[in-house]
Amino acid sequence: MAMTCIAALIAAASIGAALFGGIVPPDALTGQVLSVALAAVTAVAVASAAALDI
Repeated sequence: MAMTCIAALIAAASIGAALFGGIVPPDALTGQVLSVALAAVTAVAVASAAALDI
């Protein structure tokens, strides 16, 4: 579960950097897909951190 937490945190950081760093234009459909992916990865990160009692 620790590796899941670390992997989810890294994925959330990279997706967030792509979205909010200006790499993906705000009008693009890719931005919408990445927003949903960021929400899903963040949920996994929170759930795995809760399982680890961090």
